[in-house]
Order: sequence, then C-alpha cells, then structure tokens
Amino acid sequence: MLSIFEQTINRLNALAEVNDKILISFSGGKDSLIVLDLCSKTFKKVICFFMYLVPGLDHIERQLQFAEKKYGVEILQYPHWLLSRLLKNGIYCNNHHYFDNLPALLPNDIYSIARYEAGINLIATGQKKSDNLFRRRNLLNADNISDLIHPLKDWNKYDVLSYMRIHDIPLPQTYKGQVTGVDLSTKSLLWLYDTYPKDFKKLLRIFPYAETIIYRRKWYDIEK
Repeated sequence: MLSIFEQTINRLNALAEVNDKILISFSGGKDSLIVLDLCSKTFKKVICFFMYLVPGLDHIERQLQFAEKKYGVEILQYPHWLLSRLLKNGIYCNNHHYFDNLPALLPNDIYSIARYEAGINLIATGQKKSDNLFRRRNLLNADNISDLIHPLKDWNKYDVLSYMRIHDIPLPQTYKGQVTGVDLSTKSLLWLYDTYPKDFKKLLRIFPYAETIIYRRKWYDIEK
C-alpha cells in the first residue's frame, strides 16, 4: 500500500502531465510550505500568492523571502478577502463612511485576480480535512472543482511534521494552534505583541483598538 506521501506525489504528477503550471495559495505556514515543496518538484512553473491582513509585517516578509529564495518562486501579494469586511464593520477600528463602498469579497475573488495576473488557472491550497470541521465539510466535495486542488486534504498533523522533518523544512514560528497567518483573534494578537512588538505596532495603524486586548490582559489577566 502506498504511503500518503506517495499517493499525493502520484496525484500531482498526473496533474502536471496535463498542466505544467500551478498557483499556490501561500500563507507561510507549515501546510503551504509543504504544498510549495511538493509542487516545486512536480510542476515546471510555480507562482505563489499571499493574502495579507496587514501589509509589510517583518516576520511574515522574512517567511516569504525564505520561500522565494529556497524555491526560486515569485510571490504575489493581495489584501486578504476578509479585510474589507473588518474595516466596514469597524472591527478594532473606526467604522468610517468611506469604507462603505468597499466590496464584500470572497476567496474566489482573490483567486480570480491571481489567476488573471499570473496567467495560470490551476490553484493549490494547503487545506486539510483535519484542520477543523468547517474545512472537513468543504473538502468533502473538493474533487468536483477541477481548477482548485488541495494536495494535503487527507493528511494529518503527524504527516505534516514527518514530511517537514524528512525534507528539512524548518517549522515557521507561530502561536499554538495557528492554521493561517496573523488574524485578529485574541491568541494571535497577544502572540504578535509578545513575539514581534514592532509588527504589532504596524497592525495598530490599521486596527488601533486591537491594543484593548493587551490592556485587558494587563489589568484583568484575561486572555480569552
């Protein structure tokens, strides 16, 4: 019986025979690093795209630069599809009227922009069924979408860690339980403040009231 690694590589090889170019939705996390590693060994042309909540965070830029240098890929950057909703709804920021005309985006909107700019239709993500119940439900019918693939959908966290160790891929530094990039959850904000205070200050330029999380911990020792 083939291992999960061999099964994944075989599927990617079969796809590469039909289309030798692929886009990768890249977060800089463990899963997207593995997808990049697999696809760089399988497809002739690989381009990544990254969706930022706050542009120019130093620790994220270092991770993107690591991927660019190690795999020789170009990484396109776009605002995260959730950003317009956060601004319009005044999440940790002032709900100014000039945000009213911002479009309500979905992931497919960013995917369409990346496809157009890169000239590549096939997209790979690092999503797994084991991430959470929401993703498990969404990935059950994922095979019905021919231009969007999830090579790691049947992997678990032990498969991920094993692959990274075997192929000498360094673990990115993230807060415990993080699946994607920096978000506005309490754990993410506290981790960013404690680990990368300069980046936290950059985040405050867009979400100035996120600092309330820090004072709540300081004054009341509340983190949840």
